[in-house]
Amino acid sequence: MKVIFNFRVWLMLGLFAGIIALQLSAESSFAQNSEEEVGIDSTQTYLPLMVNRYPWVTSFGSQIKYLTNPEIANFAQDAGLNWARIDAFNWAEIEPVNTNASGYNWSSVDETTLRVANERGMKVIAVVRGTPSWAQKVQPYTCGPVKEAALADFAEFIKDLVKRYKEYPYHIEYWELGNEPDVVYSPELGYDSVFGCWGDASQTYYGGEYYAQMLNVIYPAIKSVDPDAKVLIGGLLQDCDPTFDKTCHTGKFFEGILRNGINQRGDNFDIVSFHGYVPYSGSSKGLQFDEHNPKWEHRGGAVLGKVDFLRFVMGKYGISKPIIHTEAALLCPEYNVTDCANPDHRFYESQADYVIWLFVRNWVNGVLSTIWFTFDGPDWRFGSLLDETQTPKPAYNALKFLTQELNSASYSKRVLENTSVAGYEFTTNDKKIWVLWSPDESTHTVTFSSTAKKAFDKYGTEISITGNQITVNNPVYVEFSR
Repeated sequence: MKVIFNFRVWLMLGLFAGIIALQLSAESSFAQNSEEEVGIDSTQTYLPLMVNRYPWVTSFGSQIKYLTNPEIANFAQDAGLNWARIDAFNWAEIEPVNTNASGYNWSSVDETTLRVANERGMKVIAVVRGTPSWAQKVQPYTCGPVKEAALADFAEFIKDLVKRYKEYPYHIEYWELGNEPDVVYSPELGYDSVFGCWGDASQTYYGGEYYAQMLNVIYPAIKSVDPDAKVLIGGLLQDCDPTFDKTCHTGKFFEGILRNGINQRGDNFDIVSFHGYVPYSGSSKGLQFDEHNPKWEHRGGAVLGKVDFLRFVMGKYGISKPIIHTEAALLCPEYNVTDCANPDHRFYESQADYVIWLFVRNWVNGVLSTIWFTFDGPDWRFGSLLDETQTPKPAYNALKFLTQELNSASYSKRVLENTSVAGYEFTTNDKKIWVLWSPDESTHTVTFSSTAKKAFDKYGTEISITGNQITVNNPVYVEFSR
C-alpha cells in the first residue's frame, strides 16, 4: 500500500506540473516580453510575474495625488490602473529633528491614500524625498543630498519606514529614492524644489557618484527589512544624451551611479526610472514631437530614445535592469501662448491619441510600467486625466477602453511592417487584436488579408469595416478570430 500510495502521489504531482507547464506555454509571449525585453533576471523575477497574471496585471499606471475621495478611487480602478506612483514620504517632515525614531511625525503622511491604493489592487511606487536641515550636505536645500555623516541616520529612518509600510494595510513594495536627482541645486528652482537636486556640476558625472554612495548604504538597509522590496533610482530627468551632445554634462548622472555602485554591477538598485514628456503644438498631435525631438530623435524619440540610452549605458557595464517610465504625458505648456492659454478640443483629442501611443509603444518595447502624470486634478500644464472638478477628460476615456480591450492580452508581434501605419498585435484566448495608428498623422487605408470581426475607435465606439478595408489616422482597434 505504501508503494501504491507514493506512486499515486507522484502521479498527481506529475499531472499538476503538466498543467502548470501548459499554462506557462500559453503565456509564453507575456513571459518573453517580461523577461527578455524588460531585461529582468529570470531567476529572481520570472515566477512572481507569472503569478501576478491572476488577476491580470497591466503595465499601466498614473501619478495619484489623493485617494481620500472615493469617486477618484473608483475612476482609478475603472481605468484599469495597476500602478500608482505617490509622492508619499517627506523625510524632512517626518523627522525634522534627529530623534532616532522617538519622534517621527507620521501624521504628515497621507496614509489613507496609500491604504486605498492597496485596497484597489494597485502596486504603489512610493517616492521618498526631502532632506531635513540637520542632514543636509548642501544647506539649505531640502531637495538636495544627504551629508555623508547622516547616511547612517537616513538608513535607520528608511528601515523604520519600510518596516511600517510593508505591512497590512499598505503592502508597499516599490521604493523610489528621490525625484529627478539629476537636477542641480539652485536658488532659481527653490530650496525645497520638487526636483531632487542631487546634481553637482563640479563633478565629472554630475553628482551621480555621490547618489550611488547613498544607494550603497540605503539599498542593503531596505533589503534587511524586506528582501522582496524593489528599490528604484529616483526618476531621472535625463535631459540630454552625452554620446550625441558633447556639451551634455547632466546626462552623465546615470553612468555616475553605475561607476560608483557596488562592484559597478548595479547591485545597489533594482529598477531604473526616468521621466519623458512631450509638449503639444497645434501643428501636430504629439507623436511627431516625441519621435522627432531634436535631443533624442537619433535614438528613437523623447521616450524610446531615453529607454535606448539607459539600456546602452547599462550595457557598458554588463547589466540589465527593468525600466519604469515614472512620469509621462502630452502637456500643453504655458510658453505656448497660442495653443495653451486656453486649450481647445484639438489638444484634448491629441492627448487621448497620445495615451494609446505611449502606453502601447512602451509595453511592446519592454518598459515594465508607464506612469501618466497626473491622474487627479488640478493639473500641471493640462496633463491630468481628470480635470480640477475630477471629471474625466478624453484621455481618461481612451485609457479606460485601452485597458478593457487589451484585458488579459499578451503582446504578440508587429504587423503591417514597411507600411505607413504602425501596428501591433495582441492576443487573448479567443481573439487577436490589432492596435493601429498613423505615425505621420496622415490618413491611410489598410486592407486585411483575413476577415476582421469588429473595429473600434480610441474611445470604444464601433466603426465600420468596408470590404476588408479600414482607414487609419487616429488609433483604432481591429479584432480578428483566433
